[in-house]
Amino acid sequence: MLRISRRPAGYPVSLDEAKALLRVSGTASDALISGLIGAATAHCEALVQRAFVPRTFQWVLAHWRHVIEIPIAPVAGDAIASIKYVDWVSEAQQTLDPATYVVQTRGDSVRIFPKFDTCWPVLFSYAPEPVVIEFDAGYEDIDDLPPNVKAAILLQIRHLYSLGGRDPGLVKDSVIGVSEKGWQASADVAKMIPDAVTALMLAEVW
Repeated sequence: MLRISRRPAGYPVSLDEAKALLRVSGTASDALISGLIGAATAHCEALVQRAFVPRTFQWVLAHWRHVIEIPIAPVAGDAIASIKYVDWVSEAQQTLDPATYVVQTRGDSVRIFPKFDTCWPVLFSYAPEPVVIEFDAGYEDIDDLPPNVKAAILLQIRHLYSLGGRDPGLVKDSVIGVSEKGWQASADVAKMIPDAVTALMLAEVW
C-alpha cells in the first residue's frame, strides 16, 4: 500500500491557467476547477507511476524483500526518511538503523538492500503494518517538468470539465416526438482526449 503522508503544496497547472483554458471568468467555479486540477494531475501520475509535485509517501510492506525497489519516481537517495518495522520479539515498531542498509540510486529511482554480510531483522509479519518506508518523491522544481506532462494535465482538466456540460464535444441525445435526454459525450470525442493524454504520457514511463 502506497499512501501520502504530506500533501503537495501546489500543482503543475495553476488555477488561472486552468480557467484560461476553460474560458471561465469569475470565481464561482474556482473550487470545482481546483479539484479538477488535483484529479487530472493524479490521473497523469498514475499512468506512469511518477510524482510530478513533491510530497511525502509511506509505503507499507507485508514482508521484507531481498531488494526493495521504490515503486514511484523521481526519488533521490537522500529522500529516504526512515524504514520502520515491527520487531518479532517485542512486537513493537522499531526504526531501522540507516547504517545497516544501502540506498542505491539508479537514475531517478531507488533500490534499498541490506549491507554486505547482513540481513533484514526478523519481522513480526502478523502486525497490521509490518514494514513502513517513508520517503519524499517528486520534482523539487515544477518548472523542471517536461512540457508534455503539463499539456497532458491541461487536456485531462478540459476533458473532466466538459463531462456533463454544454460543449462542442457533446451531443444532444433525443427521440423525436418523445423527449430529450440532455447532453452526452459523443463516443469519438469521449475517447479522443483520454487517448491523447495517454499518448503524451508515454514518454514518461520508467
